[in-house]
Amino acid sequence: MSSGDDKVDNVAVAHWGEHVNGGGDRVAWELARVFEDAPLYVGWQDENIEPDDIETEQIINGRLLEWALERGGALRMFAHLLGWQKAEPLRNHDVIVTSGNEPLFYVPPTEQVWVSYIHHTNRRQSDQIDEVGDGLTGSLKLLFYYLVRVAFDHNTHKPDLFLANSEQVKRRMIRYWGVPEEKIEVVYPPVDTHTYSPSDAETGDYYLTLSRLDWHKSVDEIVRAFEDLDAKLVVAGDGHERERLESMAGNNVEFRGYVSEAEKKELLAGAKAFVFNGRDEDFGISPVEALAAGTPLLGVHEGMTQYQVVKGKNGYTFERDETGAAIVDAVRTFEREGVAWEAEEIELFAERFSVGEFSTRIKRMVEQAVQNANIHPEWREEAPLVS
Repeated sequence: MSSGDDKVDNVAVAHWGEHVNGGGDRVAWELARVFEDAPLYVGWQDENIEPDDIETEQIINGRLLEWALERGGALRMFAHLLGWQKAEPLRNHDVIVTSGNEPLFYVPPTEQVWVSYIHHTNRRQSDQIDEVGDGLTGSLKLLFYYLVRVAFDHNTHKPDLFLANSEQVKRRMIRYWGVPEEKIEVVYPPVDTHTYSPSDAETGDYYLTLSRLDWHKSVDEIVRAFEDLDAKLVVAGDGHERERLESMAGNNVEFRGYVSEAEKKELLAGAKAFVFNGRDEDFGISPVEALAAGTPLLGVHEGMTQYQVVKGKNGYTFERDETGAAIVDAVRTFEREGVAWEAEEIELFAERFSVGEFSTRIKRMVEQAVQNANIHPEWREEAPLVS
């Protein structure tokens, strides 16, 4: 981009890897739609979860690296470390927009403009430190976490502009990565808010939680809370924790497993309230989907969740409590006092997280990065030297 032309063209989008049709994947696919003529490259590809209008090309290839990707864990990190550094297909583009942490290993040409969208900082760099035990195992974990921080410290200075998916993630990037505040803008992930509506179902007699059933979603604390409540809980979603959660649940807890989009819409609109307890959540798409369906939110007072709740208006927050007692109190408060906003007002609140807002902000930020990164020596504007 050295010609002085600030026009955004010849763009490529790159995502760390398609994975379980999660929030990060949806951001990458929407980035490809924003820049509709841009190719979408992924670290590794899963055609089974790609939408019909999206085509990707896998950027990490070779027998050894593909084997490492499939193995997961540290081997997958190793594959990304090697596979992204050169990333040959990206090098032919004037502007790249990357999604996720792994593309930060990429080493760009000098004049290429790079905008990096960050969904989260690696948990080993921040909140997982609190969960490291003592003894030899704890010491080895701390050493590994230190090496992760060192690896990222060397790879968080190359993009021209960072986009964080929430104010929480922006703060972590400043603290744990050392990225200057002025180099980070917040662009909320695109949520299909228009897909959901209070009219999708009549309000029923159940509370709902919906997420991957992984440890960091802390669904066990919600299930435990409903042992002490005369109320029904529906748990939608699947994951490693499901068997354990089912073994501890009472008769008032129903597990739906993975649900279709149609069933999801009905569940969200029909719930009395949505209960969310994710640990220090970076953003949290499912709570926003619930709000878009006009459903009040009972959320943990952590991460981005605490800001998605406007106390007494669209829901209530609760402090983290492994016994579930704080969740019990929040549910009882909601049962007793309700919320001030009608379903349509709650729905309108969610519009700030819409796909349209995401598209507008992304375009503006990329244009800003191109303009700021323009290599343009001042003397080119001066009159020719006269001998």
